[in-house]
Amino acid sequence: MELEHHNVGALLIDIVNLSNDYAIPKEACMTFKVVLEELKYFEEDLHKHIHLENNVLFPLVKNMVFN
Repeated sequence: MELEHHNVGALLIDIVNLSNDYAIPKEACMTFKVVLEELKYFEEDLHKHIHLENNVLFPLVKNMVFN
C-alpha cells in the first residue's frame, strides 16, 4: 500500500503540473472552474488520507504485528 501511495503521489504531481497548479483561466466556463476546484480539494484530501495511513495507521499495525 505504501508503494501505491508513492505512485499516486507521482500522479498527483502530474495533475498539478498539467493544471498549472489549478490555475483557472479567465475565459474558463463555470464547469471548468468547478472541476479544477474539486480536483484541488480531492488532491488535498488524498494527501491527508495518505499521511494518516503512512504515519499513523501503518505504524500501529506494524507495531501490533511485530511486537
